Amino acid sequence: MHKYNPILLLVDDSDANLENLKGVLKRYTILTANNGNDAIKIATSEPRPHLILLDVIMPDMDGFETCRILKERVASRNIPVIFITGHDEANNILKGFEAGAVDYITKPLNIPELDARVKTQLTIEKARRQNQRLMQKLEMANNQLIDSLRYAQKIQNASLPKTSYLNKVMPEHFVLFKPRDIVSGDFYWVSEVDGRLLIVVADSTGHGVPGAIMSMFGVAHLNQIVGYKRETKPSQILNLLREIVIDSFQQTEISEIKDGMDISILSIDSSNKSIEFAGAFNPLYIIRDNKIIVLPADRMPVSIGEVCQPFKNHAIPYKKGDVMYLFSDGYASQFGGPDDRKIMTTGLKKLILKYHAFSMSEQKMIYDNYFEDWKAGEDQIDDVLLMGLRL
Repeated sequence: MHKYNPILLLVDDSDANLENLKGVLKRYTILTANNGNDAIKIATSEPRPHLILLDVIMPDMDGFETCRILKERVASRNIPVIFITGHDEANNILKGFEAGAVDYITKPLNIPELDARVKTQLTIEKARRQNQRLMQKLEMANNQLIDSLRYAQKIQNASLPKTSYLNKVMPEHFVLFKPRDIVSGDFYWVSEVDGRLLIVVADSTGHGVPGAIMSMFGVAHLNQIVGYKRETKPSQILNLLREIVIDSFQQTEISEIKDGMDISILSIDSSNKSIEFAGAFNPLYIIRDNKIIVLPADRMPVSIGEVCQPFKNHAIPYKKGDVMYLFSDGYASQFGGPDDRKIMTTGLKKLILKYHAFSMSEQKMIYDNYFEDWKAGEDQIDDVLLMGLRL
């Protein structure tokens, strides 16, 4: 708790005037100066005054010039200045405010008025200093939080597939990954198991830290289900993951915690040119012969829900040149554009149909630029994850 002991700097070329002011303001700690240069030196040294009462008419440097210099110096620019003068013409008062003063008192002094105005400015100055200390504390806390999030980001990024691994096992592809905050609730996961390529694109409940924790949970258990149990059927992976989520978070129909994941899982068997797909809310788009094929997702989350049936497994052959897209809902949900509306899945489909023939690296740039232009500097409302691959 900072004890507030106001310090006043009185500036006047008349010793008699200074003694008069000191007598009136004796309850405060008083510093004095007889000219502008001395006033500037005192105001920019420690201890700095909380308030300056400054005479206008002084030799060499008048009060207006002194005030202007005080407001230019970093050390004194925030110290409030009250002008004291016998001139009460409007142009002089205006000139004082333009120089940076906060108030103007005319001579002969009205003691109650002087006392009241000094108290008012000191109250304002005290509040300003308290706000400044609070802002410094908030900035420090914010920096500590950001540092922690940056470190969490490194941990989360380490759990995502490395680019070198994706380039090794994946066909031509791109991944557009744009966390809303520093860390993300969206994540992607890729693994080769028993001759199949498993690709997961997931959207955890929430974003930021809660979403990131859920995403790490999802990655850990996908490693267990696929890597340890060797499960490659997408629908069964979702069934098992849902059981783990419900059991781990002790979810019931009446429980408060119903967090989970919306997931697309694609299994590719290049030996017989077939794919399998299962989804929790998020579908798979396939572009073939310039037409879009939608493999639908079940309207069930990977968590407790109103519907809790086995997930459906889709199995179809693929053709060379098929282009496939997996995604979270963040891209389509972004507000913006000329009418401040969402991109929507219809807008995403139009983009995919228009640009699917471009190389994957070009597509990533196109979708990223479109997204940024669409939101036009406004806040991103959700994590964004869009993956494309050409078989």
